[in-house]
Amino acid sequence: MFLKIIYLIKYFKPPFKWRVPYLILVCTVPTITLTHFSCVEFGIKTGVTIGFFCSIPIICYACHKVFMEQWLEEEEDD
Repeated sequence: MFLKIIYLIKYFKPPFKWRVPYLILVCTVPTITLTHFSCVEFGIKTGVTIGFFCSIPIICYACHKVFMEQWLEEEEDD
């Protein structure tokens, strides 16, 4: 099951019109949720630090999709 999730994350490519909303959701929802719950559990300073450091891989994933896999270039249908 875990390998299927990794495969989906690695090779998932939505249609062109859904790529930007997907990236916005991927960048905001997990980071805000993680920061909120860690602030509730550990306090403001520690919670923001945890949220900041755990959001770095998420942002790297989004940047990889945009720049390395060229998600923002429209594909030609032949």
